Amino acid sequence: MLVKLLLLCVFVLDILSAQEYPKTFARLGTPLFQSSQKLSTFTDIQSLTPEIEKFQTKVVIATKNGKKVDTSQDKKEIKNYLLELRALQKNYDFLLHLIHKEILQAINKKEYDTFIKLTSLELQGLLENKNIKNRSIAFYQKNKAKKKSNLLEKKINNEALLEATTQEFYNEIVESNYSSEDKKKRATKSVSIYTMRAKNEIQVFFLNVNPYDVTVRVNADYKNIKESPNTTKEFVIKAKTSTKYTSLQLTKAESSYSFSYAWIIGSKDAIHDDAYIYRLPFARGSKHRVSQAYNGAYTHKGSSQYAIDFVMKEGTKIYAAREGVVVRTKSDSNSGGYDKKFAKDGNYVTIAHNDGTLATYYHLKRHGVTVKVGEKVQRGSHIAYSGNTGYSSGPHLHFAVFKAISARATHTIPTRFMGERGLIETPERGEIYEAR
Repeated sequence: MLVKLLLLCVFVLDILSAQEYPKTFARLGTPLFQSSQKLSTFTDIQSLTPEIEKFQTKVVIATKNGKKVDTSQDKKEIKNYLLELRALQKNYDFLLHLIHKEILQAINKKEYDTFIKLTSLELQGLLENKNIKNRSIAFYQKNKAKKKSNLLEKKINNEALLEATTQEFYNEIVESNYSSEDKKKRATKSVSIYTMRAKNEIQVFFLNVNPYDVTVRVNADYKNIKESPNTTKEFVIKAKTSTKYTSLQLTKAESSYSFSYAWIIGSKDAIHDDAYIYRLPFARGSKHRVSQAYNGAYTHKGSSQYAIDFVMKEGTKIYAAREGVVVRTKSDSNSGGYDKKFAKDGNYVTIAHNDGTLATYYHLKRHGVTVKVGEKVQRGSHIAYSGNTGYSSGPHLHFAVFKAISARATHTIPTRFMGERGLIETPERGEIYEAR
């Protein structure tokens, strides 16, 4: 069998190197054809060999059929070729499942050399499963002194980069400073510090004038000052309230203090009501397709992994998926494009829920917001019109429920919806959903 497989691999390589991949359905076919070559690396792993052989045989046949379709454009042949590619994708998915099982087995048996071999190829879908990826990275981190993997190093770096750069587009980190030199200045920031002095003690307070909760992180620098013990460095300030931060004891006449602090919208202490069933955010009886779902390949990564994009024409009415209070809006922009430089140009409505989480409806049209900050809205209330502003590749609605996880990051939360056909546990890319 091994000799047969090696001859087949050579045959596959000859075919694929001698000509371009079929152009018909290239986005579906090309990754599968490319994976066929890479899988030859695993031919000495007996448990994988039979499935690799089957897959590569089918790739050879599909390649020939695809090249034939490219020239004939016969509708029946095109349909048959599409069905063939879909079947090939299922074969590949099963093969990937077997590879993942081998990876987990190598981790459990602590067979690092086998693990490195199995995770050395940039195969489509490899380690995309969150659990397997996390276990693989943890195992690799403990053993990488033995041998490094370029692929896993890239995965680790990408994870850090995604978390840092895919913050929900509209959730800015705000950084500020305050010092003893500023104590006479009037606070003009939406999250600010003020102090009150009594003899040799200074009380330090934070004021949040925003209509939403914020999470704050503080760094302090003192000269001849003793801070109150157990001062919490990261904490939540409720909407439109002030809270005592700490007490400072002056140990000498000549003293000074300074604070640098960062904050972000939302409460890190919020606990999402996972039992809540959201309404689809468009008109009852209307249908819209999901163009990007959870863990989408384009922008739904890191902090935005549980966002959902619904394709819709500009000017489509948007309805609140859940009741709450409008806390932020933007509707003055007419700019957009598929580039992060447009991220801050997106129009949106952000609504705070009674469990401390928030929902944002993003990419709205210019002057397309129909509610005001402070307004209470009911589930199903008309709140906006869809558009194509901000970081966008085409007209659609970006919907996400999120909470703060620190003073420097928010994270989206998976949500369930009720559609015309019943409960939608996990929205799927390409599916069309009807609102009820």
